[in-house]
Amino acid sequence: MARTRAYSPLMDSLGRSLRFFYLLWGGMLLGTLAAYNRIRLPAFVWTWPKVARFFYTPLGRGLLLGIGLAMSVAALIEVWELVDRILVRFLHDHERERER
Repeated sequence: MARTRAYSPLMDSLGRSLRFFYLLWGGMLLGTLAAYNRIRLPAFVWTWPKVARFFYTPLGRGLLLGIGLAMSVAALIEVWELVDRILVRFLHDHERERER
């Protein structure tokens, strides 16, 4: 049977911070590339020319812009949860110190 790891608030905060930066960077990059029509597809996508050309149509650019927007909103939600966890932990420790 596998041993369960103890909960580490530091590792949880680092993981959430990493996910926040990934989502924010990816969402902003994808949104900017789609908005300014600077999308460059990798070579393996061009093995299916119809799929590759779809991403250069207005509908494809809109789809990529929507995915970028969804990633940016997910980053905002992630940072909201991260700040909430940090504040709850800080305030809980503060209340514990006040009771002593």
